[in-house]
Amino acid sequence: MEFACSGQLMHKITLLTKSLFFWFWLLPGCANGPGISEVNPGDLRQPLNVDVYDQAYWPIYTWAPEKSVTGTLRIYIEGDGRAWLRSNRPSMNPTPVNRLVHHLMMQDESPDLAYIAQPCQYVMNDNCNSEVWTFKRYSPQVLEAMNATVASLKEKGHYEKLELVGYSGGGALAVLIAAHRNDVTSVRTVAGNLSPELLNRHHGISEMPAALNPLAFSGQLSSIAQIHFFGVRDSVVPVQVSEHYLEAFEDTSCINVERVNADHQSGWIEQWPLLLDRPLSCGL
Repeated sequence: MEFACSGQLMHKITLLTKSLFFWFWLLPGCANGPGISEVNPGDLRQPLNVDVYDQAYWPIYTWAPEKSVTGTLRIYIEGDGRAWLRSNRPSMNPTPVNRLVHHLMMQDESPDLAYIAQPCQYVMNDNCNSEVWTFKRYSPQVLEAMNATVASLKEKGHYEKLELVGYSGGGALAVLIAAHRNDVTSVRTVAGNLSPELLNRHHGISEMPAALNPLAFSGQLSSIAQIHFFGVRDSVVPVQVSEHYLEAFEDTSCINVERVNADHQSGWIEQWPLLLDRPLSCGL
């Protein structure tokens, strides 16, 4: 039997191959060289406990204080991790090699810190598969699981308010979570992917149909104090992404964008204490 591929089908196959190849290079933890070293949660200024939130469809790995010191919890949200292998195949384990987020936490003097990984990082169950950490990132189901974890951390610590810090793809989740809550007082992102749709177009890759678009929630986000840091040498998530995000708001009095002398991974740790001190103004 003879099989023939039409020109249209071959074009689609070529586009898919390019898309997969780009995602392999784009995602932090895949394209990086040597990863940033691990951090023990007990090494932070306030030692944190490791816990896994498993009430949602997928398990979510967390660090959190044993008990609260203040009424506000600052939550760091992990990036997309090691989604792809160097062989251009989806990884079987999305746990990040790049532990930048943990090192940022080491520089943070806030007495109430927590960390949330993305679904299936560090720990997996039978529902985990590569679709979760590749094409279904930022989907409604992932947002629901992450938001449920945030609610659990808040309830366990009896916190009143939340501050969110998101790195890379965790930046998209940070603004999406903030848009669906009424207790988030501020959002900070580090090299945050605030517009997955624009970033895909910028790099000439295929869309992610399941991904929520943070720009669609500008009405809910416009009154939340935000500052978005982007590296001037970041070729993964360029500054155009934050500029595009800013353009979605009629009132930008609560939103600041600041360029930092950094790339997607390096240059952040040593500058983080100063960046944390940047004022978060809202309507002032």
